[in-house]
Amino acid sequence: MKNPLFMIAACILVGTCGLSAQEIKEKQTEVTKYTVMERFDSEEDISTYEKRTKLREEHLAETKRRREILDTLDISERKRQRLLQDLITEPFSNRLSRQMAEIEFEDEE
Repeated sequence: MKNPLFMIAACILVGTCGLSAQEIKEKQTEVTKYTVMERFDSEEDISTYEKRTKLREEHLAETKRRREILDTLDISERKRQRLLQDLITEPFSNRLSRQMAEIEFEDEE
């Protein structure tokens, strides 16, 4: 059997090493308010909320335009419904992208 005093000393040694490693990690974290490039940016830049609102409005306008295009196509009702469903659930689906590419190509001619 091993010496119980040796086992106790080993547990204390391992425990203190683990605690000291945690203390070092806490001291190393620093948060800077601005990055170097952000310090030189103008204050007139629009906020993140305004950017997201603008992107959302553009997305809704594009969805409305594509819906109007799909409504005017001479295709079967079943295919139209599938394309409209893709427009809502998967705006980047292959089926919808292929149909839009064919339409835009015909417009250019």
